Amino acid sequence: MSRLTLELQATLKELDPESAVKLERLVRDAIALAQPSKSKSGTVDANGWPLGYWEKYAGCLAGQQWDLPVDPPPKPSPEW
Repeated sequence: MSRLTLELQATLKELDPESAVKLERLVRDAIALAQPSKSKSGTVDANGWPLGYWEKYAGCLAGQQWDLPVDPPPKPSPEW
């Protein structure tokens, strides 16, 4: 066992049940965060994004107009 494992076990023994559950939840979340390849969405790229994510969602913007239209001239105001 690693020193970290022993320290975690000793800490869990000293904590009240509610605090022990909170610590265990934090550790499980940290483990899940460190292992992005086990994401629910399947295989991920080097940055942790699901494969094809950007192609699917950024690709849907293809052909969209990005330049703002030219403002029309102002309406003439009545002379006083």
